[in-house]
Amino acid sequence: MEALASNFKQEEKMKEERRNHWKLLLVLIALSFFLRVFLIIYPEPIHNDGIEYVRHAKEVLAGNWMGGVSNPLFPVLIALVYPLLKNYELAGILVSVTFGTLLILPVFYLGKIIFNEKVGMISALITAVHPFLHRYSGYVLTESTYLFFVTTSVLFGWCAFNQGKFQHVFLFSLFTSLAYLTKPEGIGFLFVFFVWVLFINPPEARRVWGKRVGVVLLAVFCFLLFSSPYLIQLRKELGKWEISKKIPISIGSFPDTEATPSLEGTDNKQKIDFVSMLKKPLGLFKTVGSGLLKSFYKFQQGYNLILSLLAILGWIRIFRLKSSHCLKANFYVISHHFFYFSLVYPFVLETRRYTSQMVSLSIPWAALGCLEVAGWLHRWIEKEPLRKKASLILLLLLSGGLFIQGRVTYSRDIRVIRKETGLWMKSHLPRGAKVMSRLPQEAFYADLPWIIIPEKGYEEILLEARSKEVRYLVLDGSVEKNSPGFSEKIKEEDLILLNEFRDHKGRRMVVYEIIYPRKKEP
Repeated sequence: MEALASNFKQEEKMKEERRNHWKLLLVLIALSFFLRVFLIIYPEPIHNDGIEYVRHAKEVLAGNWMGGVSNPLFPVLIALVYPLLKNYELAGILVSVTFGTLLILPVFYLGKIIFNEKVGMISALITAVHPFLHRYSGYVLTESTYLFFVTTSVLFGWCAFNQGKFQHVFLFSLFTSLAYLTKPEGIGFLFVFFVWVLFINPPEARRVWGKRVGVVLLAVFCFLLFSSPYLIQLRKELGKWEISKKIPISIGSFPDTEATPSLEGTDNKQKIDFVSMLKKPLGLFKTVGSGLLKSFYKFQQGYNLILSLLAILGWIRIFRLKSSHCLKANFYVISHHFFYFSLVYPFVLETRRYTSQMVSLSIPWAALGCLEVAGWLHRWIEKEPLRKKASLILLLLLSGGLFIQGRVTYSRDIRVIRKETGLWMKSHLPRGAKVMSRLPQEAFYADLPWIIIPEKGYEEILLEARSKEVRYLVLDGSVEKNSPGFSEKIKEEDLILLNEFRDHKGRRMVVYEIIYPRKKEP
């Protein structure tokens, strides 16, 4: 009887601890949403990519879900939210805020599964305040949505590799499909998973080849089950099998490696041709090696220097534990970093925005490092009450410092003047008139058709504008850089100044009306 009573008390204690942990996790989710709700109330002006996602969302509502360059899931989500807000920009921000808030859950469970619940909780706190994760929760961009699917995919991928259960393989394939349908590089998580399943044994068992192949085939089947409508439609539109309109990939060889315009319109993406790469192994190794180093450098900039140092302490702790489960779980996670940093980003884009897509997967290492520092404090402080206070102060300093650093580092006013210009144009210019400018923000907020200004001289720009029936020309501070002497050549018979805008940093936007010469009477 005493043993039964003891077991009952122990079970009740465990239930109470689980309830307390869930309460704390809900508090962190509420904190994360509270910090992000201001991004909805005071939205930052839209990015170039965001304008494309909004255009694609409009196509979705018109019945054309393949009507954009990007993979379709994010525009579809915007289209689903739009009827609630009647504003495409706010609908996109709400999608990002929602997934940015929910990201806490997969990060928590990832930290809990590969370490323990305490690491999971600290990981959730860091996720709520992390500068990059907070910042991109307020954009009409795919990052927050993609990070949620990526982290959940890796979480279930580890469970599927470790246990080989149907439900884990199914969920891994589902979230990998969702990641891929958000960004084309999401398909890469399948390849990392295949390598682990086919060539590495789980921590505490030996898996026969039949089951390895079965797990891989099941993952492929489930992935195609969710992704095949998009892949088949791509095949119909492009005439060949591709993974995206955005990143062409070929097994064969192209005559030359051509640059294709990016969604942002500012960087170049290259066609990825595997056979051509293999024909030049030295160049391939050079690209992979330099790309890996450059990607890790860019990554730590987005990840945060303090978290990078804590992650190093975390990895030292991992090796000290000498646990097969812990080591393999963490190598499973970091293998995704090496795959993308060496085999994907060097051939697509090596920017901080892209390499930071691995941030959420890396947070548990920093959380473990934070626990290591707390352990040092406990050894230095003798009194128990002071130990708990020291740990709490450490977490508050870390989370507060991260959030404040993000607010200071990432200015939100760089495109404000463009939004102000566009809103003025919406109020003062006639509907349907074409606008020519360097970037599309002004035309987006004015709700007018946009044409990009060519990097040519004064006469060539006017000639092209008139040939395309452009009525208004919007110039920014880059006009002299791209078209030297443009301002000095402006003539009253060509352009009429309508308005000029300046912000507190001296940035300048000027709106002109283009004059069309009168046609000579016969």
